[in-house]
Amino acid sequence: MSFDNLENTGTRKANLAVLIFFTFLALMVTYFLPFIGFVSLAMLPIPSILLLLSGRKRDSIICAVAGVILLFLFNYALAAVIIPAIIAISFDYKYFFNKSRKILIIIFTIFMIFIGAAILYILVESLAVRNNLISEVSKVYNGYINNLPNDPIVKTYQGLFSAEAGQFSTVLKQTQSFLRFFPKLLPGILCVFFGATSLINYIASTTILGRYDIKLNVLPKFKEWDISWYWCWGIILGIILIIIPQMNSRYDVLIDVTGYNLIIIFGSLYLILGASTLWGIFERFNLTAFRRYFILFVIILAPGFILFLPVIGLVDIWVNLRKLNRSR
Repeated sequence: MSFDNLENTGTRKANLAVLIFFTFLALMVTYFLPFIGFVSLAMLPIPSILLLLSGRKRDSIICAVAGVILLFLFNYALAAVIIPAIIAISFDYKYFFNKSRKILIIIFTIFMIFIGAAILYILVESLAVRNNLISEVSKVYNGYINNLPNDPIVKTYQGLFSAEAGQFSTVLKQTQSFLRFFPKLLPGILCVFFGATSLINYIASTTILGRYDIKLNVLPKFKEWDISWYWCWGIILGIILIIIPQMNSRYDVLIDVTGYNLIIIFGSLYLILGASTLWGIFERFNLTAFRRYFILFVIILAPGFILFLPVIGLVDIWVNLRKLNRSR
């Protein structure tokens, strides 16, 4: 599939000042709500993308710089990384615009730009403080976890805990053990985070740019989202790495961490596929949109029920519950 031709004299002209303000708002939400604001992070490059695909290269760069420039007052290293990331994503769209490329490839390149920007930020910040940023953050984090029993909030909660002190101590040690292990899961979590951001960026770009007569290839309907069967090997490999017996103390932790991260990445992929499968089944039974959203909402929030979605996604790959045409 290829993008449509951009050389359209009837394209509406976007207001540069409005787009700069849009970039600034998206940046503020992203900065103050970094993990919750992945939607705003996805929206951040869209004004520059719109300007560049409209043939306004200079305005696109001005928008990226002007919309982010105030961030230099708070975090100059982050600002120095975000500006080239916005410009890179904009030119990524421009590069693929008239080329015959699958949408998945475009989303993957956006994902790699986000990952590259995150790595670049760590390097720039480490150079700025003249120390390894990851080591410093890890030191502070582990210090807090080790001192968790003396935390005022934990002590207050202990006073309200009706069980014996020994039971509370056991729960606290288990919590500390999990919190010490949690940073090892961050690679998988960040991959899911930036993957979702890249996907939302493309969906939002096709919608917003379409209003300015710039037509991009759109994703299939949500009920038709699908992946090839061999993606399941990611989950299978993750499970194998976790359940294999311990053999070498030097590599056991690395093997377990790799397995858990693979399950997080590919499990999230099949979670989305499971939601898509259910959506297609709901449509076959003519359920109203409210009932569809309500059922998915209950499944996601109910303890343990969310595991139902990736299982459905895996089953659909082999059983084809949605009766999709997979002859391609």
